[in-house]
Amino acid sequence: MYETYNNILCVHGGWLYDPKGANVMSRSNYKYYQRTKTLQVLRNGGGPNTPALVAWASVPEKYREVIIDRFGDPEKTDGCIQFMQHLEQDINAIRFYKMHTLPNGNGIPEPNQARYASEAAILNAVNDIFQNRILRTRTIGTGGLTDAWKKMAAIIKDLPHHKWPHSLPKNHRSLKRKYKAYLEDGYESLIHGGHAQKNAEKINDHAKLWLLARWSDRVRKVANMAQLLSEYNEKAAEDGWKKLKEEKTLHNYLYQPEVKSMWYGYRYGELKAKEKYSFQNSTKMPTLRDSLWYADGTKLNFFYKDENGKRATCQVYEVMDAFSEVFLGYHVSKTEDFEAQYFAFKMAVKNSGHRPYEVRFDGQGGHKKLVSGNFMNKLAHLAIKTTPYNGKSKTIESAFGRFQSQYLKRLWFFTGQNITAKKDESQFNVEMILANTENLPTLKEAIEAYEQCRLEWNQSLHYDTNRPRIDMYLGSKNPKAPAIDMLEMVDIFWIERQQPVKLTAYGLTFTEKKQKYTYMVYNEDRMPDFDFLEQNIDRKFHIKYDPDDMGLIYLYEMTPLGLRRVTAAETKIETARNIQEQEKWEAEYYQKVASKAKEKRIEKRDEVDSILAKFNMLPEDYGLNSPKLKGLETRKKSAKKKAVARDLTIGEYQKALSNMEGEEDLYDRY
Repeated sequence: MYETYNNILCVHGGWLYDPKGANVMSRSNYKYYQRTKTLQVLRNGGGPNTPALVAWASVPEKYREVIIDRFGDPEKTDGCIQFMQHLEQDINAIRFYKMHTLPNGNGIPEPNQARYASEAAILNAVNDIFQNRILRTRTIGTGGLTDAWKKMAAIIKDLPHHKWPHSLPKNHRSLKRKYKAYLEDGYESLIHGGHAQKNAEKINDHAKLWLLARWSDRVRKVANMAQLLSEYNEKAAEDGWKKLKEEKTLHNYLYQPEVKSMWYGYRYGELKAKEKYSFQNSTKMPTLRDSLWYADGTKLNFFYKDENGKRATCQVYEVMDAFSEVFLGYHVSKTEDFEAQYFAFKMAVKNSGHRPYEVRFDGQGGHKKLVSGNFMNKLAHLAIKTTPYNGKSKTIESAFGRFQSQYLKRLWFFTGQNITAKKDESQFNVEMILANTENLPTLKEAIEAYEQCRLEWNQSLHYDTNRPRIDMYLGSKNPKAPAIDMLEMVDIFWIERQQPVKLTAYGLTFTEKKQKYTYMVYNEDRMPDFDFLEQNIDRKFHIKYDPDDMGLIYLYEMTPLGLRRVTAAETKIETARNIQEQEKWEAEYYQKVASKAKEKRIEKRDEVDSILAKFNMLPEDYGLNSPKLKGLETRKKSAKKKAVARDLTIGEYQKALSNMEGEEDLYDRY
């Protein structure tokens, strides 16, 4: 608080108004006196280690009187100011007195801990000054050793007691003896003599280790302190330890914080110890929607009646926006697996219309498949697996607990909250459920009830903003969570078939889950894309499809850089084979397709014939005739073959083959 600066006695500026300092004036008064030049600030502040310095003489009289009355006259204790410049806390001393155990098994009371640590710091400063000739001269001046100790005793006596509490001797001879004992025995020399004698300790170091080990034993577990005291005294008789009379001595030792932290996990479980002793971060929730999504699976918390009429439960996987606590997507299933997670995320993205910036999930269930398939990295900019067995780190668990207690609990077939819930209000009414098994809802009815509860939750007020959760979500915009388009949905949520599919004139046909699907590539007129068919018959394509809607698939080809999207295909149009059951559009569609097919046959024949003609390779170039397209073209009757009335049609040609007509007759009819 006091300091000499350029040989001018100063007081720390902030200390004048700091509640932990003098606090003799308000901050506004300090600023006023500084502005009017009443207070002479010789050095501006530069952080906690460089406080502002105000000339003591410039402090108004009324404030100086208060300071002197409370803390002493600094002008009469200039040596004290110099001494305090070398006085600093001893961290090792603080730790020693905090950890020290008294003979009765107790720790040192906190006020005594502070006093002993302060005395150690003072004696450290005394030692520094006596070991440095310049510091000694500057602090206590010149003179003999006796005068030096007298001045040192006076300086220590004038130290501000509120900051440096101590009971060091005022007599300079006693102070000198205390100093020498401190140099020889260290921190323990400052503890009250009645406590410091080692031969008075009731529990020696080896016995302490045995106690810690015995209390931590998870196989032959100690039931209580009475058993431990009995076993300890038996062990003491064998090993020559001093016997104990009271259980309290054992309790006081074992329940010291630094000892308790060692055995706690062995008696109550490592997860309990982790929750109690592991450092807990303080975090702020997101301020934007879609900045962070949490995903987790839990019990649906509803009993339902299965197909056999028996009582059953199932799992639900939820995806929640951390900013608004809106439940975005869910899926109900028997187990938390890949399919449940996939469909829950898909619903969440559909409802949101955006990709989240970050997703957090645990490593259980089917998440490994989602990660290995690169699903999570496609879904979000960041995909982070939460720390296992650390419920406090997952906001969704807290939100779901409130959802259970506030909404799901209202329904009579509620299963109760999770297994860790201990309150009676968190449990289900066993008698009611057993008496009404036949009246339980079906799974479909239970899911409908769950959907209604989710809707009410999303429309209810957020605990922090007092605004409806859904309004918070829809009213927020996140520039780093852009809207998702159709192709991105395909990339993220559509499943790639493991085996490619060959395109034939019939289309693309494959079987999934024992069901056959056939697709065709259509143009904008809803007609088969004949050009695509001609160019790709017998080519194999990789297929992506939406398990929720098999009406549309995408075709991909493999390139050195990965899959490249080629086109889309739709479920192949089917028409009635018999005219009686054909609708008008079917007849028109059939005629259009047939006409287009004939047209493509002629185009393809003409294209190839033109190429052959360029190189003189037509049958005519060899003195032969080019065959006509059967069923599409006719030729003039030949005078030499008047008996042949017409060309064979394709149908007649195929019929002749099937009837195994002789080759001579067949060629004659040609």
